[in-house]
Amino acid sequence: MFEIIIKILPLFSLVAIGYLFKRKSILNDEGLKYLTRFVMYLSLPAVLLGKLATTDFNTLIDFPFLFAYLFSLFGVMLISGLIGYIFFSRNTKYSIMLGLGGVYGNIGFLAIPVLSITIGEWVSVPLALMLTLDLLILLPVATFLLQLNSTNEQSNITPIKALKRSLFNPLILSIMLGLFLSIWQITLPSYIVNGLGWLGKAAGPCAMFIVGTALYGRKISQKPIAAVYMSTVKLIVMPFAVYLFMSLLSVNPEWIIAATLGAAMPCAAVLGVIAEEHKILPQQASTVVLVTTVFSVLTIPLLIRIFS
Repeated sequence: MFEIIIKILPLFSLVAIGYLFKRKSILNDEGLKYLTRFVMYLSLPAVLLGKLATTDFNTLIDFPFLFAYLFSLFGVMLISGLIGYIFFSRNTKYSIMLGLGGVYGNIGFLAIPVLSITIGEWVSVPLALMLTLDLLILLPVATFLLQLNSTNEQSNITPIKALKRSLFNPLILSIMLGLFLSIWQITLPSYIVNGLGWLGKAAGPCAMFIVGTALYGRKISQKPIAAVYMSTVKLIVMPFAVYLFMSLLSVNPEWIIAATLGAAMPCAAVLGVIAEEHKILPQQASTVVLVTTVFSVLTIPLLIRIFS
């Protein structure tokens, strides 16, 4: 356990450094914008493209893995939302946001860098598939349900816009290109593979730094019950559900570990954006991002220790 904490401590220290840089205005918003673009458009896509392009396509299209993750996503989202509807508020949009907060994790900026260092670089392959399902299925479906249950409020995000945004996301484009190369067994020249690897090495440190800057300004909600509920579902229930479904469908044991740890990641900051857009639980969504990120410093090493 101590060895695992020591291994990931530098990464989470970068989260703290990012927070301090943002708080002290050492890095302004303009600089942060370009750093984020570097990670989103170059560094993380390089990691995903390099791994997927060099992985056998039959390994990538693991239907039990894909179905198990989808069952986990929508099963937990449905049940946690239903519990929220019964015990918290008989409001459908409220329940949908509770469900989404309990399943949508930060795979791109946290899971890939943290688990690549602690478990091995091979985890980027199953995590890339999980990220694809999150962006191409989970977010558009959740946005559609929120839009469907809107009354007079006008949101700037529609299901079509959400799908377009996901399709043109640089991470998704790199995943699709990697899948294409894998399908047609196109071998990239060694200098390109080496270049992608070199570029991808910056993804982890920069992504963790950006996560820290995103935490600045987030405050604990004055009505924290919903935030505590979503945080508990995200850090405990969701990884357990992923482990259970994948075990039932006899998924590769290594991929079960990667998926379970990926599902245990804290909520992504995008959750707060969605909540603001649809005017439902914005403060609580912001609190969930903060709380799950802080507590994941303990829960992630614990889970890694259990599986190791």
